[in-house]
Amino acid sequence: MVPLQNVRMIVVQFSFSNPEVIPSGIKRRKRETAFEHVARKLQKTGERIIEPTVNCSVEFLGELEAMGYELVDAFYQARPDHDDLKGTYHTVRFLFARHEFATPSAEFRMVRDAIRAELREMLRTAFWRVRAFLNPFYQNGEEIAGQRSLSINLEVRVSRFLPDGSPVVARLKDESGKKVGTPQPLVPDFRLAVVGDTIRLLASDR
Repeated sequence: MVPLQNVRMIVVQFSFSNPEVIPSGIKRRKRETAFEHVARKLQKTGERIIEPTVNCSVEFLGELEAMGYELVDAFYQARPDHDDLKGTYHTVRFLFARHEFATPSAEFRMVRDAIRAELREMLRTAFWRVRAFLNPFYQNGEEIAGQRSLSINLEVRVSRFLPDGSPVVARLKDESGKKVGTPQPLVPDFRLAVVGDTIRLLASDR
C-alpha cells in the first residue's frame, strides 16, 4: 500500500526488449552512454515499497487522474543492456504531477492526448512485473521537505494479444504443475489499483 497524500510526482517507467512496443509519437532522447549508465546505477534509490511482483495488470490511468494527477511529460530512451553494455533495452517514462504543481510545456500539451492514448494501450495489452520505490522529491537539485516522488517500474512484459488482435491463450496448471483443461486467455495474478487515497497491489479476481 502506498499513501499518496505527500506524493507530488509519479513516474511510470516501462522497460522492455521489443522495439515494436515503443509508442510512435513519443519524444526521443539520445541513447544513454555507458558512462551515464554506470552513473545512474550508482545513484541511491529510495525505499522499495512494492517488491518485484510478476504477472500484474496495471490499468489505473483514469483512477490516477481522478486523484488529481496530470500527465506532464513523457520520453523514450534506448539504454545499454544490464549484462552486455553493447546490447540494448528500451525505456519509456511517463511523468505525472499533482494538478497544483503541473506545468507541462506548450509543446507537450499539443500531443498529450495522443501520448495518453498510447500509454493506455501499453497498459491494456500486456501484463508486467511491478516494482515501486518511494523517493525524496527534488526541485532544482534541492530536496523539498515533506514531498515525495513515487517510481513505478514495469518490466518483464507478457503480451496479452497476438499480432492479429486475438488473445494469447494457455492451459492452466494443477498443483503438480501439469497442464490441464483447454487453453484460456491469459489472466493476471495481481493488479495495481488506486484504492481511496492509496495505490495498492491486489490479488486478481480470477
